[in-house]
Amino acid sequence: MPHYRSEYRASVLAALTANARFAGFTAPKVWTGSIDAASLPVIGVLTPQERCERDTQTTTARGTLLQVAVRRLGGDDVEADLDDDSEVIEAIVMATLRRLDRACALEDTSVVTNTMAERNVGTLVMSFRLRSWRPVATLP
Repeated sequence: MPHYRSEYRASVLAALTANARFAGFTAPKVWTGSIDAASLPVIGVLTPQERCERDTQTTTARGTLLQVAVRRLGGDDVEADLDDDSEVIEAIVMATLRRLDRACALEDTSVVTNTMAERNVGTLVMSFRLRSWRPVATLP
């Protein structure tokens, strides 16, 4: 059985790449520090951080940070393209992960633009916090 964070990443990535807006995007397992223009657009889902608090003697409350990152080429309106991407991403992540026993909320959105080979490149990173309750880890 896959780890719950692996399930979060896989289900969100599958839902995103099934959407027509992101169907042509490359989804590398790991992003290198530099992605060349020929590889764009790319999309990735990661869970880089998790808070853990003891909830009861047998459960912990987990606050998992899930991030969706998009990098794309664009013209002068690359930020507008990323704004449109962000609306779709937020709707997909919320529909995919929010349940009665698991809260999911968008914490922040960042957009960075620069140039690569004299073309505008935009990067969008959206951070979601998932709140779930898990059994305390034990050895078999």
